[in-house]
Amino acid sequence: MVSSNLDETRQLGRFLSACGGNWRNAVFICGADENERYLMTADRDGVPVLIELGSFCRQTGISVDTDECCARMGQDVFETVFAQYLLWRLPSRREHSLDALCKPDDGGREAGTA
Repeated sequence: MVSSNLDETRQLGRFLSACGGNWRNAVFICGADENERYLMTADRDGVPVLIELGSFCRQTGISVDTDECCARMGQDVFETVFAQYLLWRLPSRREHSLDALCKPDDGGREAGTA
């Protein structure tokens, strides 16, 4: 459980750093299921940084009005736009792409890359 909380905190830090500390600079992504809701921004290298909306609200105590996000897109649009990145990052596709990208790792890159 401690590891999970630490992972969530690290992902929140990555997200807030990438969006300049303001969730309104993020894109709201609605997953295939209406309960799958995410905020996405990109880091300085253009790598998508996602956080699950419920996790963001729980950790920050902020109630997000998704209409105030800078843009909105569905999961299908996200997967089309980032198709090549997803292929590189999640080659097995065993995991739901949006959930997998919400997990912190070595800065969004596979081991051994810069």
